[in-house]
Amino acid sequence: MKIREALFSEGLRLFSEKGLQHTTVSDIVQAVGIARGTFYNYYDDVQSLFEALIQSINNTIQEDIKSKRKAATSVYEYLYTTFKGYFDFVTAPQMKSFHTKNQAAIRQSTYQSEQIRAVIRDINRDLRKDPNINAFDENYEFLLLSIMLVGAPPELFLATHSSAAEFSSEQLASFLATTFHRVLVKE
Repeated sequence: MKIREALFSEGLRLFSEKGLQHTTVSDIVQAVGIARGTFYNYYDDVQSLFEALIQSINNTIQEDIKSKRKAATSVYEYLYTTFKGYFDFVTAPQMKSFHTKNQAAIRQSTYQSEQIRAVIRDINRDLRKDPNINAFDENYEFLLLSIMLVGAPPELFLATHSSAAEFSSEQLASFLATTFHRVLVKE
């Protein structure tokens, strides 16, 4: 288990510093201090290590969302605390670098992940069941809103961190929570 943890730790560090495209198996085994063959006992290639890291990150995010959903006393509180938790997570220095250097690979891996699909299904189900949520004419609109709720935070994070604009996690979370709250909740 210690080797797997070291591979995760060093893989995350190298992906954060160099990006997926510029990280090699040689880089990883040198950083971990293992033989090349040992790496292949755990992963087929660098991409499979990256996918495992994304799965781990998505598991963390999924668990955080579940706990916030259970603790929330209002739709706004749920939206705000979920968005803020995400922004706090991705703005930690290593995560910020990891996300900005690996944008395309993260998008591809994330939207194919079962964890994120489960989050989207859960949100879709919750939107349909909540009597305080606006009804929509078409059933697919709840699904599209669920996808937007999951996709908006990473895109806003990447856009603001790629520009000269500086926003706090609180500002980003408040903006998204207020925007989605206006769309979702009956006045």
